[in-house]
Amino acid sequence: MKRNRNLAVFAWCGFLAAFLPSGGAYAEVKLPQVISDHMVLQRGSPVPLFGTAAPGESVTVTFRDRAAVAKADAQGRWQANMEPGEAGGPFDLSVKGANTILVKDVLVGEVWLASGQSNMSLPLSRTRDATNVIASADHPQIRCFRKATGWVVCSPKTAGKYTFSAMPYYFAVELQSQLHAPVGIVDTSVAGAIAQTFIRREALAKDPALAKTRDQACSSNYEELLAPVIPYAIRGALWCQGEGDRDYPATYRRLLPAVIADWRALWGRGDFPFLIVQLSNAWKRNPEPADNPDSVIREIQLQTAQTVTNTALVVTIDLNDAEDVHYPNKAPAGQRLALAARALAYGEAIESSGPIFQKAEFKDGKAVVSFTHVAGGLVAKGGPLAGFQLCGSDKRFVRADAAIAGGAVIVSSSQVPDPVAVRYAWERNPVCNLCNQPDLPASPFRSDAFESRCTRDDQPQP
Repeated sequence: MKRNRNLAVFAWCGFLAAFLPSGGAYAEVKLPQVISDHMVLQRGSPVPLFGTAAPGESVTVTFRDRAAVAKADAQGRWQANMEPGEAGGPFDLSVKGANTILVKDVLVGEVWLASGQSNMSLPLSRTRDATNVIASADHPQIRCFRKATGWVVCSPKTAGKYTFSAMPYYFAVELQSQLHAPVGIVDTSVAGAIAQTFIRREALAKDPALAKTRDQACSSNYEELLAPVIPYAIRGALWCQGEGDRDYPATYRRLLPAVIADWRALWGRGDFPFLIVQLSNAWKRNPEPADNPDSVIREIQLQTAQTVTNTALVVTIDLNDAEDVHYPNKAPAGQRLALAARALAYGEAIESSGPIFQKAEFKDGKAVVSFTHVAGGLVAKGGPLAGFQLCGSDKRFVRADAAIAGGAVIVSSSQVPDPVAVRYAWERNPVCNLCNQPDLPASPFRSDAFESRCTRDDQPQP
């Protein structure tokens, strides 16, 4: 734990150094941008509050009639750990040293980090039914922090601006309505970002397979967006990214778990929940099955959620009805994230996942595919079951017939009399409709591990 605290301090010291005076012993107490009016503090656990002051200066933080005292170190950095108590507010928070800062309109509730690339950062104004959604976005207990805006209270006036990204907005609305507690979103998402920019170069260097990406990928998103908010207390993280790394799946297979591990080490809050949004469907549909990089990235996201502790997967393979990768139907994605959070972070006994591939058995010219997270039974939504493929020993996949039989799916094709592998929704924009009774879609999967050009890094790293 001591090592984790040191890492957390290291993460934000570069940003806070900008507050230090160029000379002389006196310096006003200053706070980073994330500690400011309208902020939300994480309930139910110690919350680090931090800033700069003159070296050796004593700083007192007072909140809800409780006080914590910290002393600035030789570089002028200080950190006080507070117990903010249960959900509520608004409150004032005071920070007193040589000067006094009053932070107003502070709420205590649930704080989540939202990060990734364009489908996480897509503004509410660009999504389905945006005009009506924005007009009704009167949620004073939901706040969002972005570097460009600071903390902003959700209202019809602010929701239509770029302050509120759509997926975190719908997540926050659903979570707040279920938990009856304030919700704060710390949004560090960036359109077009690759995963390498959200991790420390030192962390990349620890893995020889990732070390080669250290110098080719600029780490500015970590330094400019993440480091300034560490160690601000969060409950967990939302991650929607992968399009930028689709051409480098072998690297991404190691990189995504490395991002999770590095963030957890830097925040020093243990294995906090990490919710992964799987790539949605997009692009033109092919007449015949074809290998594609998007399916491999989806598989990596699924396998990461299955192997890294305290993670969950949110499937979005059914949400895009256009060729544009930026699908406007963000409400279900945010709501499914809230379901995953309620199950993983808050321990609710609810089903938060669609069917997940368990195993395939091949006999009598058919594949019998079983699943976990059946949750009341498998369902073919909206028509005959679609999206399955079979191949024989030639490894040439064809579209196959499929039917639900209890908790399994029976897959067959007259073109494949002796199948050896089965796939589902293994296309960039598949026609697929397998769900469970709670109407949560099945994750794409394959039973094979065939190598192809889509599973390798065939080009230099970006």
